[in-house]
Amino acid sequence: MVFKKILQKLKEIKETKLEKKSDQDYSNRFLKFYYGHKKRLLKERKSLYHEKKQKGICVRCSRKVVEGLVFCEYHQQKQAGYNKQARMKQ
Repeated sequence: MVFKKILQKLKEIKETKLEKKSDQDYSNRFLKFYYGHKKRLLKERKSLYHEKKQKGICVRCSRKVVEGLVFCEYHQQKQAGYNKQARMKQ
C-alpha cells in the first residue's frame, strides 16, 4: 500500500517535470537542441579540451601550442588582447 503511494507520487513528479520542459518556449531550434542535450555537449567539450591539451594542440585551432600554455601563438596574442580589454572595463 505504501509502496503504491510512493510510486504514484514519483509518477506525478515526473509528469510535472515533463510538462514544464514541453511548455518552455525556445526562440529557435538550436536553443531547443542545446537545452535538450546540454549535459552531453558539455561533457564532450570538456573531454575534447583535455585531449587537445595532452597532445599539445591549441584548444581553439589545430596548431602547436606555446610551451606551458593551451593556446598557439596567434590565440595567445588574442587572449592577451581580450584580457586587456576586460581589465579596462573594470
